[in-house]
Amino acid sequence: MPSCGKPLDTALSDPAGYSDTRRRVPGYLRNRRCLNTLIWLITALWLPAATAGDYSARIGYPQWQTGERGYTAGVQIEYRLSPTAKEALHKGVPLTWRVILELRHPGPLWDETIYNRELRYTLQFHALLNQYAVETENAGSEMFLTLSAALAFMASISADVAPPGENPNSAPLQLAVKTRFDREALPIPLRPMAYLDHRWFLSSDWYLWSIPK
Repeated sequence: MPSCGKPLDTALSDPAGYSDTRRRVPGYLRNRRCLNTLIWLITALWLPAATAGDYSARIGYPQWQTGERGYTAGVQIEYRLSPTAKEALHKGVPLTWRVILELRHPGPLWDETIYNRELRYTLQFHALLNQYAVETENAGSEMFLTLSAALAFMASISADVAPPGENPNSAPLQLAVKTRFDREALPIPLRPMAYLDHRWFLSSDWYLWSIPK
């Protein structure tokens, strides 16, 4: 009878003559394989985030106008759609961005937000019409023959950035602008991939400027 803890003889354990090599792999090698698999999975998930800026939107320096109600800012946004986002768009998936504008008082530790405004833009392709539609909350829907024309319409933002009663000259002010791609507006099957794949990282960073007196 074989001693306890040792593998059985091949003739007894495998009558067909084939040895089960999995039983002969030492435990430390199996642990190393598990560790390598785990490292590969972590790397696969981390790499998309490392290149998140490839298709992120960019915001240009704003133009200012002063009126009775405060400031009006004109902002240009460069949207850069990835091939994956374009493919989804042309299959009928609407893409939504939310442009956030904030007016802030800079402080020694943190900035105080005194005004916040959000503008929503939804881009959709209509295959039957072979046209692109841009839907906004206030202006309804606009139709365009090309994608570049639709993105150009979305790119130009003109908005009041001072609330009623706020004196623009009372204190230093800063304008913060960000456009956020709304992943939650995507169809449910696309949402998990949109959070992991850098080709869906279509938002911009926060852009901050001091408002001239």
